[in-house]
Formats: sequence, structure tokens, C-alpha cells
Amino acid sequence: MNRFLEEAMAMKDEIVANRRHIHRRPELGFDLDETIEFVATSLESYGYQPVKLGGGLTCTAGNGGPVILLRADMDALPMTEDSGESFASEKPGMAHTCGHDAHTAMLLGAAKILKAHEDELHGTVKFMFQPAEELLKGSQSMIDAGILNEPKVDAAMGFHINTGKVGPYDVHPGTMVYARGRMMASADEFHIHIHGLSAHGSIAYQGVNAVSIAANIITALQQLPIQASAYNDNVILVIGAVNGGVAANIVPDEATIVGSMRTFEAECRARMKKRIAEVSETIASAWGGTAEVEYVVGVAPNYNNIELADEMASYAEDIMERVEIIDPVSASEDFANLGAYVPTFFANICMGDPSDGYEFAMHNPKMRLDEAGLPYGTAAHCHLAAEWLKHHRVE
Repeated sequence: MNRFLEEAMAMKDEIVANRRHIHRRPELGFDLDETIEFVATSLESYGYQPVKLGGGLTCTAGNGGPVILLRADMDALPMTEDSGESFASEKPGMAHTCGHDAHTAMLLGAAKILKAHEDELHGTVKFMFQPAEELLKGSQSMIDAGILNEPKVDAAMGFHINTGKVGPYDVHPGTMVYARGRMMASADEFHIHIHGLSAHGSIAYQGVNAVSIAANIITALQQLPIQASAYNDNVILVIGAVNGGVAANIVPDEATIVGSMRTFEAECRARMKKRIAEVSETIASAWGGTAEVEYVVGVAPNYNNIELADEMASYAEDIMERVEIIDPVSASEDFANLGAYVPTFFANICMGDPSDGYEFAMHNPKMRLDEAGLPYGTAAHCHLAAEWLKHHRVE
């Protein structure tokens, strides 16, 4: 058995305990005081001096170059848990139903093991415990605060757990899945603010109906994935809400369209954002109104550097029982922001197959995971990072 996997298996109870502690006490977004205190105290007990940065925490093991960053997210989802677990959330309206508690526990375990092997590292491992992934804002906050500098990061790696009915592949503990190149889609939430002119329904021709303009814009936007993108761009555009009007006999002067757009290529994402604005503004103008498109939040496509992915997958063969290549998935992850600066590798650590009773996937209030998978994630962090440093060491 690989030495890192052996050590991770030996400390399984500690990794599980950490995960359950975080699971009981979920926090949202950037408001992670309790979680940060727990993670910082744990890191200090391992011999680190963690530093608060951009709403999260960072520290390093080893010294010199090259530098690889390992990332875990810490925030929960705004939902009430219904898993039936004895360690379920103690906070109504907050729950770790996306596995971030497992991500944090796995990386804490890796930090402890790598600290014990610090003298053997051929470079530096930088740890990134980030906030607000569910808001798609946490990684960029830490990037803006300097997480990729001092020491300068050369590559970054992150894992997300998978459980339940998530895809046509084995989700038993011990499985790692990843895609070469396109891994996950971008995500952009847009609000289209439409302005018309109010009038009484009896003289509707004297007004400009903002709701009518909205209807025309929605019809046109639904055609964009076909008309404005290539056959293999895999664009998803969803209109999720429309608001406007106050009465049956009043021409509404304001309306708002709320939607989201996903794609797998940065160029396509930029083109689609441009076309959404052009279509909205042109249609509004044609009917005598105006429209402004506001992008509320967005994250880039999550792209696995192919050379790095192939290399990391080869190391993962020493740890995992199965390593599988999968098709890109249309979900999004703000780990993607790191890929704009350094080569990145992102993979899923599987933790619960439906055949074993783990039928609910992430973002479901009934989601559970098989904690037998936690040591695999911890060991993968350690082994892949150590091997990458060894094969890229500065002579």
C-alpha cells in the first residue's frame, strides 16, 4: 500500500471526526468565523502558522520551488438538512449538502501528513482554505488578496466529492474521475433591466410595455444557443424569473429578466455575453424602451490542463482503486478562477454509490456520503502533490 494512503487510513477516525464537527456547524459565504477558527486551530496543532487571506486561510509546507497549491472550500449551502445523520446540521437553514465539510477535512488530513514529511518535499505545498464557493466569489477573493504569490504558485489542484446519482460511472469510495481539458462549465447570472413608459390600459398605445418587451427578449434569447454558438459549444441558457407589472389595466414601465448561462469555452462565454446584451438592447429599442444587462456573478469554465491532468492521473493510480476519464459536466466550480493564472487539475473523489444506499447527490437536503472515501482524498492530495514536486523540482 502507498505510504500516504497507509497513513491516511491510519488517521481515518480523525478525518471523519473533523468532517463531522464541521458538518454540525455549517456557515455560509464569507461568514465563516467558527469554521476558520477550527481550521486554524487544527493547523496550528500540526505545526503551521496559518494566515487569514481574502476571507480564507493559507499556510505552507516545505520550502523553495516549485510551488503547488492545494485547495479546499469551507462554506455550506442555505438549506435545511434532511439526511437523518446523527451529526446533522445544528443550524436550521444551513447545511453541508455539497461536501465542502469533506473537502476541508481531507485537506486538513493532508496538511497533517505533509507536515510530518516536510523535509522530504522537493519544493513547497501551499494550502488554500477558501470561503464562498457557493457564491462563486471565494477563490477570486483569495486570488485578489495574493494567494498565488509569496511564494509564487506554479500549479494548483483541487478535489470535489461525488456521491449519489451523478453520472454513468462507479461512485464507490476509491474511485477518482476527471476530464481531460474541459472539466466543468462556466456560470454567469444575468439580470436584464427593462424600462418602458407607463400608461392606462385604455390608452395603451401611449405607453411602452416593459413586460411585452421582456417577452420578446426571452423568445430571442432562447434561440441564442443555436444561432450564436458553434455546434460543439454546449451552451445552456436558462430564464429563471421574470418580474414586472402591478395591475391588469396598467401598462408596466419596468420589468426584469433573471437568467443564467453556461458554456465550456472562454471564447464562447465572452461571445454569448456580448450577444445577450446586443439582443436585449436592440429589441428594447425597437419597441421604444431601453434595456441594460447586469452580470451579477460569474465564474470561468473549469479547464484541466491536459498535460498536468495526465501526469496527476498517473500518480493517482498509486492511490486510487479506479481512475476514470469522464465527459465534461455542466455544473460549475469557482476553482476555475485559478486556471486563468496557473495550470490546474480538478477531479472528483467518489464517496457513495446508489447501489449502497447513497442515492442523493449534492445540493439535495438528503445527501449523505460514504466516509470510507475520505482517506483516499487525503492520500491523493499528499501523493499527487509530493510526486509533482519531485518531478518538477528545481535542480
